[in-house]
Amino acid sequence: MRRYFLLAAGMLLSLTACSDPLANSRIKWDYGTGSNIDITNNVRTEFYRDGKLIYVDRLSGGGAGGLLSDRIERRKYYWAGGGGVPVSNLAVPDKASIEIVSHYDKKRYRIVVNLPKDLEQQMRQRYRVAERTEQCTWLYFGLAPGGYYEVLLFGGNEGVSPDKLLARGIATEVTDDWYDKKVSVSEQYGLNSFDEKYGELYKKHPIPTGMEWAPIMDAYRAKQPKTDQHPVN
Repeated sequence: MRRYFLLAAGMLLSLTACSDPLANSRIKWDYGTGSNIDITNNVRTEFYRDGKLIYVDRLSGGGAGGLLSDRIERRKYYWAGGGGVPVSNLAVPDKASIEIVSHYDKKRYRIVVNLPKDLEQQMRQRYRVAERTEQCTWLYFGLAPGGYYEVLLFGGNEGVSPDKLLARGIATEVTDDWYDKKVSVSEQYGLNSFDEKYGELYKKHPIPTGMEWAPIMDAYRAKQPKTDQHPVN
């Protein structure tokens, strides 16, 4: 239940050079996007390092994992969906710009965030979990209704926990997309069907919005098992 994986399919364009002498020493990591109680579409991802664009992709993935109706009814709020898009031989970025469409809000949001300077070090850190050695190498961008977002570092299924909070805030609504001005976001992504399926459930079980999510997601993390107690040098 802790993670629902939805591999996103789409065009991937990596701007890194295969001849880069650092490529062989780079850590293998991946990223994903999703929500805690919404369905989302990750429509554009950009990663930067030292002020340069190093990676761009356009996807139709994201989501919030399965059993959304059950989670709305039982108020089960946890980050899910959109897991594991690999970024081969890519340096760990220091900045990200992610565009995500929220089905609940019917808006396109942009998350622009500076990532921790020691992010690569955090990814490289190994932990002893049971009889295994695990690392946190999944960079996750979660968007909740009202534009609230969190950027987290996951240890993967049955891996290191609790999730590591890297950043949070309110995403910016995108109003400068030329195509949105011709065809509404609702029409592009078929969002009316989302209302037909889940609208009554949301009315019966109202959900938080915006920064109201911060203490809720903090409480969720506080309940996670603490398996990061044994770092391996």
